[in-house]
Amino acid sequence: MKWKSHVSIARAISAEMCLPEELERGLCNGSVEPDRRPDLAYRENGRRLRIVRAPHHNPPTGTIMAYLWRARRAYLIGNDYWAMKNLGRALHYIQDKSVSPGRRFRRHDAREEYVADLTPPWEAVVEGIEIAECSPRFVRECIRKVRPLRRPEEIMYQATLFSSAIAASVLGPPDADIDLIERYRKAVRAHRLRPALGGAAAAISLTAVYAGTYPAVAVAGMAVAAMIILDPAYRRICTEAEWFGLDD
Repeated sequence: MKWKSHVSIARAISAEMCLPEELERGLCNGSVEPDRRPDLAYRENGRRLRIVRAPHHNPPTGTIMAYLWRARRAYLIGNDYWAMKNLGRALHYIQDKSVSPGRRFRRHDAREEYVADLTPPWEAVVEGIEIAECSPRFVRECIRKVRPLRRPEEIMYQATLFSSAIAASVLGPPDADIDLIERYRKAVRAHRLRPALGGAAAAISLTAVYAGTYPAVAVAGMAVAAMIILDPAYRRICTEAEWFGLDD
C-alpha cells in the first residue's frame, strides 16, 4: 500500500478509539516505518544465505506477532507511544498483505494507487473494534484470515477491518478477568505435578521394554509421558495470561 493508505487507516482507527494526538502520531509513524526502516530476513541462494528486506505482501506471521507482543507489553507498562509505534509496524504488514502482488509491477502499482484514493470505511473500523477479543489467539487468527485481494474496495475494507480488530485487541483491557486468572492459577498448580507424573509414566514404559512384554503399551506409555511433560494446554493458557502480564 501507499503511505497515504497506511496513514488514513491509522487515523480512522485513532478517531474511532479517541486516541490523543501524540498517540495518533505514533500509530501513523509506525504504520509507514517498515518502508523507511525495513525489517530484514534471510534468503537461501544455493548454499549461501543472503540478508534481504523482509517481504511485505507475504510477511511471516512471526514478524507481525513479534511487533504485536512488543506493543502489548509496552501498553501494559504505560509506554503508550512505544506501543503505538510497534502496533503501527504490525498493521503495516496486515495492510500490505491485503493487496495481491500480482505478476506485473505496473498492475500492482496501479492497484495501490486506486486504493490510495479510497477512504477507510467507517463501518469496517466499527465492525473490527466490535468483534475484537483481547487475546493473542484472536490476533493470530486475524492474521491468518487476511487474504491478498485484487479489487481496491475489498482491499481497503479488509485492511481496515483487521487493522481495527487487532488494534482493539492490543489496546484492550490491561487486567485479566477473574475466570482467566483462576484457570491460569489452576493450570500452574497442576503443571507443577507434571514432571512427576510424566516420569512415572516413562518409568512404567521402560520397565515394559526391559521386560520384553507389551511393546505397544510401552510405546503408548512413552507418548503419554511426553504429552504430560510438554502439556500443550498449559502453554496455551500461559500465552493468554502473558497477554495480561501474568506470570507464575
